[in-house]
Amino acid sequence: MYIPSFLSVETLVLLITSLVLVRIYIHKKWQFLKNINIPHIQPTILQLGTVRPFIGNSDWMMNSHEYCKRKLGKIYGAYLFLTPQITVADPDIIKQMYIKEFATFPTRQTSLTKINGKVMNTTILMTEGEQWKRIRNTLTPSFSTAKLKEMLGIMEDCCNHAINILIKTTQNDQGKFEAKSVFGKLALDITCSAAFSVDTHPQELKDGQEPKIIKMVKQAFGFEISRSPLVMLCFMFPAFEEILCKLDYSIIPKDTVNYFANLTKSLIDQRKHSTVKPRVDLMQLMLNDQISVEDVAKGKSKGLTQLEITSNSVLMVLAGYDTSANALTLLAYNLATHKHVQKKVQEEIDKMLEKYGSLTYEALNSMKYLGMCLNETLRLYPPIAVNSRIPNRDITINGVFLPKGIQVIVPVYGMSRDEEIWEEPLKFKPERMEDMRSVDSMIFQPFGGGPRGCIGMRFAVLEIKLAIAKILQDFNLDVCENTPKPPVQLEFKSTTLKPKGDIYLRVTPKSN
Repeated sequence: MYIPSFLSVETLVLLITSLVLVRIYIHKKWQFLKNINIPHIQPTILQLGTVRPFIGNSDWMMNSHEYCKRKLGKIYGAYLFLTPQITVADPDIIKQMYIKEFATFPTRQTSLTKINGKVMNTTILMTEGEQWKRIRNTLTPSFSTAKLKEMLGIMEDCCNHAINILIKTTQNDQGKFEAKSVFGKLALDITCSAAFSVDTHPQELKDGQEPKIIKMVKQAFGFEISRSPLVMLCFMFPAFEEILCKLDYSIIPKDTVNYFANLTKSLIDQRKHSTVKPRVDLMQLMLNDQISVEDVAKGKSKGLTQLEITSNSVLMVLAGYDTSANALTLLAYNLATHKHVQKKVQEEIDKMLEKYGSLTYEALNSMKYLGMCLNETLRLYPPIAVNSRIPNRDITINGVFLPKGIQVIVPVYGMSRDEEIWEEPLKFKPERMEDMRSVDSMIFQPFGGGPRGCIGMRFAVLEIKLAIAKILQDFNLDVCENTPKPPVQLEFKSTTLKPKGDIYLRVTPKSN
């Protein structure tokens, strides 16, 4: 056998032995799912376990469940290189994880929780244990019925600015508008106004006049997780995230976070020195419960530090903007492409206006059919692809063993389009949401479920229903030559699912 001159026999033997030992180690790690009787696709080196199809292909995250379920069943495993995970599409097991065994599954995720920058690592999404409980207990009252009623006026003012833009659109562009742009600006206006009392009114600005706040928000959602090599390394080698954390790396652009952090701090300082009574918004409600770091160390169970106020204010803007904008866009699209459904919604709006006199909280809450349309939109186009939980101890649920520390994936998108669950799942049928008692909340979970469900769900639903009701009160929504055929294609970008490509619609004044 030919041996290169720079290699001795001993070095070659050591190299071969090392490679064999590494291969044996990898093989042993890949026996984990087999040893606990979880069916899975056989991992390989070339496939980096089973994760390679996902790299650079966000569609795989959405569509892999259908393939794996057909091949392996409702419960199956995968390997992110050496790290195993288990996907569970059994609603009974999910319910146990979310609710009955919540104490065993309090953690949503352990990956990508330390590389969001110093500020964003303290949000309600990223924190765990006692810190999460304290933040959750503090923020929950901010979304009570009384507080939402107080914020409704802020939302309506923002909607009126959007209506003015649509009126101009009917005069200058034959009513044609790009839905993601219009509803994105509306969602941002509502979120900034409700969170900060900052009136940006970006709808009224012409193209090229985007304020910095919009540019920063767009920048925050401009990255694709599936195309980031550093993010992939964190998934495959969890210890790598600790290294990035020490280097203060952030997957969210730092100038975006710094912009919102500085904005929040300046607003906090203004309010502390102002003699004018502030209007009710999320920031003020948090400031009312501000505590010191020393209070936290003493075990205080309610209140937020200044850093936590800053981080959760930024989170409200970023999370509220993206998910609400997408839901508004897709609901408007569904109504435009299903005119008979839109007519029923308009009839319901007229009926509630006649009963309540205006779009009050009670009027919006009574719009059952509009709620059915929103729920069906969220089923067909869920804002998230998957949810997850991580057990803090070994546990067996319904005969399925879930070991401590393993990530348990809940395929939200996959279950929402499962043909075994929904008849004609790719069709928009609001009637299937008429009796929500018959809809399993563990299968339909656009806002998550259990104690770690989305804290801003009621705020988002109110905002969306108000915006659509205001529009359909004065306009008809219709398709135009550039409107895509249903169903709209989604893409996984940043951390949420959103429409792929532009969605053009048309508004025409409603004839009374």
